[in-house]
Amino acid sequence: MPLENGNGKGRSELAALATTLEDPALDFASRYDAVRTYLDSLAKPPGSLGTLEDFAARIAALQRSATPNVDASACLVFAADHGVAREGSEGGMNCSAYPPAVSRKVLEGLDRGVAGANVLAKCNGVALRAVDVGLADGPAECEWSGDVVRSSGRKVKGGTENFCRGRAMTEEEAAGCVSSGRHETGKFVDETGAKIVLFGEVGIGNTTTSSALVAALTAADAESLCGIGASTTRDGIDESGAVARKASIVEEAMEFHGASGLRDEPLRALTAVGGAEIAAIVGGMLEASERDLPVLVDGFIVTAAAMVACRMEPSVARVLLFATRSTERGQAAALGEIRDVARRAGLPVPARPALDMDLRMGEGTGCLLAMPMARSACAILAELATLNEVLGLGGVSG
Repeated sequence: MPLENGNGKGRSELAALATTLEDPALDFASRYDAVRTYLDSLAKPPGSLGTLEDFAARIAALQRSATPNVDASACLVFAADHGVAREGSEGGMNCSAYPPAVSRKVLEGLDRGVAGANVLAKCNGVALRAVDVGLADGPAECEWSGDVVRSSGRKVKGGTENFCRGRAMTEEEAAGCVSSGRHETGKFVDETGAKIVLFGEVGIGNTTTSSALVAALTAADAESLCGIGASTTRDGIDESGAVARKASIVEEAMEFHGASGLRDEPLRALTAVGGAEIAAIVGGMLEASERDLPVLVDGFIVTAAAMVACRMEPSVARVLLFATRSTERGQAAALGEIRDVARRAGLPVPARPALDMDLRMGEGTGCLLAMPMARSACAILAELATLNEVLGLGGVSG
């Protein structure tokens, strides 16, 4: 039996919200505020569902629906190698505890359906695709199947260069990766009918790259941005001075490129110190924003990409749902920059990340774990009674 309020009007307040959201004259911020006001009227203390309420308001405002859904979902994992991660003898800075060859092995696992992202995508009902946008070439027998993993037509051959010695990418390569991210995202969304997009990454050394990007675009001190990254220990304790090593690499890169000249030039910063997979995620987010599709943002690397995308196009801040708090210190600075972009654009400021579980695996695992929360946010909006409806319920008859 449908709920009715004390005046017998059924779900009149939800119907009123639906009418409001369908008004073509209302901008995103007004639609978001209307949903937040309705959420405050539900049978719960206002704001008591925390980040879930931000998720619900963003998704509803984007879909212009009081009963939104994200049942169909798509996760894209972009992969690339980083010149800064190569051994010193190969022209790199040896910034990671793992050799660059591990990136290809992770993608091989994804192609065979046995990697972490495969497992979590399957159990959460998310369509998964991985795209090689810049891995070094492997043996012919390990070429991608084209099923789960495929190669981009605009791949950065062999990955980026060492950004302490030159630009990570040419302008043409960086623009090509952004374009590839747009194309792959649009294509996969069209294939799956996805109502929400998730992004992940694979790339040994990309926490160093992300720290350099955040330093370039925020002027934050390198030491305050760097963390352990892909640690070889269970608890992520820095026993080898890896954090100090990464900070010195970022400082060297900022000195080489002249950080002050990158502060207001997000595409130039991406070219100077970015990664091919990060550029592809930037393109994917730009595409999702143009389609008004909510985006579940994974940890530090994907947050850094979101920061670049927002600096390129502030309206991207509308679509961002932050899934997980990273163990990397630089994420907080990137989130702060995104929030500042949103404020300047008159957009609702994104909520803090939904999960805080010491996640640092990558591959989009954090946003895959948050998919049930996005679905729950939609259900709360569509199905939870208002306080007026609950107060109007009659007693239970015997």
